[in-house]
Amino acid sequence: MIKRLSLLLIICLLFSFTACSNSGGTDVDESHSSYENAPRSKAYYTIMVYMNGSDLESEEGMATDDITEMISADFSKDDVNVIIQTGGTMYWQNDVIPSDKLARYRVVDDDIELLEELPPESVGESSTLTDFINFCMDEFPAERFGLILWNHGGGSVEGYAVDELFDGDTLTLNELKTAFENSYLKDTKLEFLGFDACLMANIETAYIAKDYAKYFIASEEMEPGYGWDYYTWLSSLGSNPKMDGKEIGREIVDSFVNFYKENDMEDEATTLSVVDLSKVEAVVTALENFISAADITNLSYQKIAKPRSRTREFGMSTEYGGSTDMVDIVHLAEQFEPICPDEAAALIKAVEDAVVYKLEGDFVDNACGLSVYFPYSAKDDVEERIPVYQTTGFSSKYIDYVTKFAEVLTGEAFTSFDVSEIEPVQSGDSFDIVIPKGELDNIDTIYFTAWVKEEDNIYIQIYQDSYVEIDENGKILTEFDGIITTINGEWACLYEIESGDDYIRYGVPAMLNGREVNLIVLYDDRNPDGKVIGAMPVYDRDTGMAPKQMIRIKPGDKITLMYYAERFYDIDEDIPEETEDDSFWYEGEEFTVEDELIVENWEVEEGTYLYGFTIIDLQGNEYYTDFIEISYD
Repeated sequence: MIKRLSLLLIICLLFSFTACSNSGGTDVDESHSSYENAPRSKAYYTIMVYMNGSDLESEEGMATDDITEMISADFSKDDVNVIIQTGGTMYWQNDVIPSDKLARYRVVDDDIELLEELPPESVGESSTLTDFINFCMDEFPAERFGLILWNHGGGSVEGYAVDELFDGDTLTLNELKTAFENSYLKDTKLEFLGFDACLMANIETAYIAKDYAKYFIASEEMEPGYGWDYYTWLSSLGSNPKMDGKEIGREIVDSFVNFYKENDMEDEATTLSVVDLSKVEAVVTALENFISAADITNLSYQKIAKPRSRTREFGMSTEYGGSTDMVDIVHLAEQFEPICPDEAAALIKAVEDAVVYKLEGDFVDNACGLSVYFPYSAKDDVEERIPVYQTTGFSSKYIDYVTKFAEVLTGEAFTSFDVSEIEPVQSGDSFDIVIPKGELDNIDTIYFTAWVKEEDNIYIQIYQDSYVEIDENGKILTEFDGIITTINGEWACLYEIESGDDYIRYGVPAMLNGREVNLIVLYDDRNPDGKVIGAMPVYDRDTGMAPKQMIRIKPGDKITLMYYAERFYDIDEDIPEETEDDSFWYEGEEFTVEDELIVENWEVEEGTYLYGFTIIDLQGNEYYTDFIEISYD
């Protein structure tokens, strides 16, 4: 699917763009730049697009699609310069752009003109970005400048971009600041800085950008793979090239969210916001006052961890993937209102003043325009992430705060449940346990879980549910009627990603055509029985970057559902001295998709099952109660 399918023009342009045809199409000028089309006087805008293709282009052709949109947009080159630098990808899905060097192009007359080719350099080097910015401002002067960073984003810790040609090199926030500081932006601010990338609408990036731009346009959540709608907003700019950063930001935001609604992709989680960077300092000051009131040296760790655990996270946090620990600032403040109401209210107001426009899709709640890094869910990554976070140049007070919090999070356990004392009790479809008094304050989540025996002592998890009732005496109650979710007849364990007022999304670990993914299952008013809306690749474990593209399932795809598995032994059973890993991911039976995937509820089949509870404390430590064993013949 290519954006703006209704435009026959794109088909023609795409043919000439990818084939360089000499038979009636518009040719791309592949000579080195003589700057024939460089403006004689200042244009209203020069839009600089730093396009790192990476796997989004080499696997999906998404950069080519967006360049095609830019070519088809309706604007005058006398008013608006659109300059593109390409790089960072092993293979371009067209016959024009080289993969073995950097290249610079200008969008002119329904085509792109090659300005110059450069030796290969990493997109993840600050000097590469600096040189591009200076080149554009030298050769294409304008009243206003906009810079768009196109590719993957990983939030404030992981930063931006993955260069396929240079070992996955990225631009950290510290490197971004260096790139800006060494460029002309030190003296001439951008009208806007935009990230067509995931998870970059964070206060740490905005804090850097405030010295080099007036407005900041980015997404708190992961962006769908098609990214921004360049045809629509560039055409709007062409019709009114005197727009300021706030106005152009509004056009980018509206066209981005509306594109997915208009093209039957409204179930994608879309967020985009416009931030007035002159208001960012006030947000940071309010954040510092907020953490002073919720100081970990004055409050217990539990008092801080509990509201943090309830805060809206962005990125796909599942057992089979990862977490960025990026949280919405406003929702964070709301969770802390009982502890520090005045400081929380001031922080909320500061964010609302700074975020001058935002829009979300139908399936996004509690996205208020700016996020912040607050370690919690990704406990195993904290030791590696904190040192990087300390280089961001963000508020030293806040960095010290989360560093102290992380030390307790990853430190010695402050509680240890004697799970042998917690016996699950069954009465029909009801199950309950009793938590010792005082321990509830140390608990994050309690799940009811079901496991089925596969072989020897290996059990796979087929059910997990956090919807339990807790009474005043510490009794945990839930019901389970033996009904299991299936996808195309295969048991599927659903792990909650996010829930809103009228929807809930789950991830189901799977292999799709040999690639690790989470199948995304949506429940809402239109899909009360559940619908698989696509698959999201898991995080790149080497770069930490979030996946950008939702993969649509199509006939012929091969899927293998994956199950979390553990080796369980009876109390009286001798445990072998040398065993394989006690926990791992177990592969189910591969099947081929014939039509759409079917989500159904089935009764458990014959076999041996274990029913019990999993308790997660506020340091992320996991405890299993004893299990109730049930056999069905």
